[in-house]
Amino acid sequence: KRLAVGLDIGSSSVKLVQMKERRGGYALQAFGSAPLPPEAIVDGALMNSSAIVEAIQELVASQKLKVKEAAIGVRGHSVIIKKISLPRMTQEELDESIQWEAEQYIPFDVKDVNIDTQILTPEGDAAGQMDVLLVAAKKDMINDYTSVCAEAGLVATVVDVDAFAVQNAFESNYEGYAAETVVLINVGAAVSNINIVSRGTTTFTRDITMGGNAF
Repeated sequence: KRLAVGLDIGSSSVKLVQMKERRGGYALQAFGSAPLPPEAIVDGALMNSSAIVEAIQELVASQKLKVKEAAIGVRGHSVIIKKISLPRMTQEELDESIQWEAEQYIPFDVKDVNIDTQILTPEGDAAGQMDVLLVAAKKDMINDYTSVCAEAGLVATVVDVDAFAVQNAFESNYEGYAAETVVLINVGAAVSNINIVSRGTTTFTRDITMGGNAF
């Protein structure tokens, strides 16, 4: 009945947010931020896990949180996002076949990644093809992030992609853009996420290794 805690493990700080449902929407219940030492995270890789664990523990303690479930986001070169075209099928059929289909689109061994998909056009086109959003993230990178959560006493029940998390926040807070093309830009300290959303569907995402530190 309680929402998971939102945890943003960034290159300059760890941010924590807890929401509660209210009147069909959400209200802010707790928020905190703890700085990280320089180069604790480089290109998405955790270089100083102990400092990150301490920062998370500090935030949880300062906010007196009792929730142990956390939702986190990942980014960078270890995450691949592609829109691909496949023969029309159900989500269940896609889940069974995607390991084989994904090999040609991912520059990593499929055994080394976690894969997820979302069918964008279930009705397909005249040729019987449908658009699918394919996301792959390297298992060792995800394990690093979920491990620091575990060491800090939290369980990462959701691992999302930063660009999609921003899109979810946008769609939850702003109405009237369903038929528009919108560019969502999330500027962090070292990485900026760009997500172009057209008619509610992601059409292009890119993580750029430039952020607030450069300015």
